[in-house]
Amino acid sequence: MKFAAIDIGSNAIRLAITRPLREDSRDTQFKMIEFTRLPLRLGDDVFNKNQIGKKKAELLSKSMQAFALLMDVYNVDYYRACATSAMRDAQNSSEIIKNIQKQTGIKITVIPGKEESRLIQLAVLEKIPRKHHLLHIDVGGGSTELAYLKNGKVRQYESFNIGTVRIREGKVKDSEQQRMKKWLKELKKETSDEFQAIGTGGNIVKINQLSGVKTNEFNHYKDFQSTLKMIKSMTKHDRVYELKLNPDRAEVIEYAGNIVWNILKICNIQEIMAPNVGLRDGIIRDLWNNYYESK
Repeated sequence: MKFAAIDIGSNAIRLAITRPLREDSRDTQFKMIEFTRLPLRLGDDVFNKNQIGKKKAELLSKSMQAFALLMDVYNVDYYRACATSAMRDAQNSSEIIKNIQKQTGIKITVIPGKEESRLIQLAVLEKIPRKHHLLHIDVGGGSTELAYLKNGKVRQYESFNIGTVRIREGKVKDSEQQRMKKWLKELKKETSDEFQAIGTGGNIVKINQLSGVKTNEFNHYKDFQSTLKMIKSMTKHDRVYELKLNPDRAEVIEYAGNIVWNILKICNIQEIMAPNVGLRDGIIRDLWNNYYESK
């Protein structure tokens, strides 16, 4: 039995195909048998023109055709394709989604920020200590999702149109920055708890890795800051060839780091963990939970 997740983000699109290691357990782990990431950058069009241009639409369609073939070859039983911030904002997303379904058979669902956060947290909660008080920070290309987790449950949540590609294109509104700052200050005031941070998104994982921290370990904010300063001092060329970053990540990693660093400062958070999970993992877990319950 195989499950697949398609994540259509503002910076990249991803296909993950997995199989459960145990089919008789709700809490089974999954074996990744295929993973493909394509840096399509839908946000480049959307955040400037409010729609996906012809070239990007063609590339997205070809990518979905390739994903459909891979799912067919691997004999995938269940899949879900989710699109996030860029497709939420694109005025022509409905037309593009209809064309892709007609061409490939893949049904794409544009999910709101709250559903995106819920799915990611399904994956995150498997990787973290349940008794901790945590601020979950998910930084994408078009948006940042924040959730306060206490004893393994979401207590507060909000989504903000602040993301790496959106920042690179100069399309983040000052009012949105102030809204996030206000939300964080109110959270800190209301909780009075000392809490740690969990960061998701490839850029945050990479910053922690470059700090010498494993995915299941917390990175001190001073080490996070030091690594971020090192990255910001380098050219894109050096980030690619010395740090071995993908070119699309080399362009935006400092924006993700700045978002996280500002959040850590506002909330006086001392440590951040970055488990290597994301929307794709949450989609897989959600598909499995639904399947298992239906049994």
